Amino acid sequence: MRTLFSFLLSAFLLAGAAYSTATVVRVVALFPDRAMVNINGQRHLLRVGGRAVSGVRLIDAHSRMAVLEIDGRKQKFSLSRDTSGGISDPEVKSLRITRSNNGQYIYQGSINGRRIDMLLDTGANVVALNSRDADRLGIRFRDGEKVLVDTASDTVSAYRITLSSVSLGGIRVNNVEATILEGSYPDKVLLGMSFLRYVRFSEDRGVMVLEAKF
Repeated sequence: MRTLFSFLLSAFLLAGAAYSTATVVRVVALFPDRAMVNINGQRHLLRVGGRAVSGVRLIDAHSRMAVLEIDGRKQKFSLSRDTSGGISDPEVKSLRITRSNNGQYIYQGSINGRRIDMLLDTGANVVALNSRDADRLGIRFRDGEKVLVDTASDTVSAYRITLSSVSLGGIRVNNVEATILEGSYPDKVLLGMSFLRYVRFSEDRGVMVLEAKF
């Protein structure tokens, strides 16, 4: 009896361990041949034909759906609309931005309540703007942490700060990490992932759609 009990207990523990290590996957942004995927709580930008991350590989992607191979098994995913456990879904606020003639997505948003044009840049880790724009917006960035930043043409002084709020359309995010670069670069505010990670976004035929839940 003791041997049988030990065997059943071991089997139960092994099953529990297998369950606890199951990969949790959500698709939070879609692009042609790319997808931003949340894998076990961490975001990764996957590309068709690229390497697998934690056993997850992107097979196909477009504006409505992604096909992922998870531990050798193919599955279809649409944009995740998971909530944080509330009784009802919060309001979904969305914004559509048309691509400009030079291939950029630019929209007038606001920083700390003051309006300014912004360029959506998924390749930037944080929101970035130049010191002239920061002064014009009344941002006291020189109280922040001073660092050096490499640009395309030079290494410049910069400051790491936290913006009180960044808004785009009806989408507002508070306490957004930002970098202020001395001088006139970048010529437009770069709306990077310190804002965009709170937004679901997809691109289709020259239109970027952003959604956020609050």
